Amino acid sequence: MITDYLQKSKSPFYSFIVTLPMFLLYELGIFLMRGTEFSYVKNGADVLIEDMISTLGFDIFYISSSIFLLAFFIIAYLQKKNYDSFEIYKSYILIILLESLLYAFLLFLFLGNVSLYLMDVSVENIQFNIILSLGAGIYEELIFRVFSIFIFYQLIVFIFKSMTHFSAQFFALLLSSILFSLFHFMGAESFSQEAFTIRFIAGILLGILYINRGFGITAITHSFYDIFVIFQLT
Repeated sequence: MITDYLQKSKSPFYSFIVTLPMFLLYELGIFLMRGTEFSYVKNGADVLIEDMISTLGFDIFYISSSIFLLAFFIIAYLQKKNYDSFEIYKSYILIILLESLLYAFLLFLFLGNVSLYLMDVSVENIQFNIILSLGAGIYEELIFRVFSIFIFYQLIVFIFKSMTHFSAQFFALLLSSILFSLFHFMGAESFSQEAFTIRFIAGILLGILYINRGFGITAITHSFYDIFVIFQLT
C-alpha cells in the first residue's frame, strides 16, 4: 500500500484532484473580492500568467478556462495511459493532506521567525489573505517548480549534452529557486540580501519536495505554510 500511495499521490491525476478545490476556492474568492474596499487583489504569479496571455491578444477569461480544461484532458489521457484507471482512493486524499500539512509545519519550524519574508500580506483581512495563499500555492508552484524546473532542465541538457540527469536537475533547481526569490521583489518591496536568501532556501526546499512528491503535495504545502504565517501575524 505504501508503494502504491507514493506512486499515485505523486501522479498528475492526483495532483489535479487535490488542487482542484484550491483552484475553485481561489477563483471564487477573487471574484467575491471584486468591488470591495480592497479593490482587485490577486496573487502575483497569477497576474504574471495573465499578463503573458494578454500580450498575445487573447481574452483572459476564455483563455484561462481553456487552459484549465486542456490541462484536465491531458492529465486524463496520461492517467488512462499510465494507470488505465480513474479510481480515486479517498484515504489517499486524506493522507496527501496530512502529509502536506506535516511538510508545511516542518518548513514553518525551519524558517522560524523569518516567515514574513515569504508571505506578502496584501490586505488587512484574514479571509482574503487565506484566499491569496491558495493562489500562491497553485500559481507559484506551477511557474517556479513545474514550468521553471522543466524549462531550465531542458536548456541545461541541450547546452551541456554530457551532463548527467542529477547534475542537470540540480542546476535547474538552483536557477528556479533564484527566479522564485527574485520574483518577490517585482513589486514595491526593496531588494534585501536576507529576504533573498530566505526565499532562495525556501525555493530549494519546495523544489526538492516537488521533484520527490509531485505538484499537488508541493502546492498544498505552500498554501498551508502561508496560512501558518497569516495566523502568526494576526
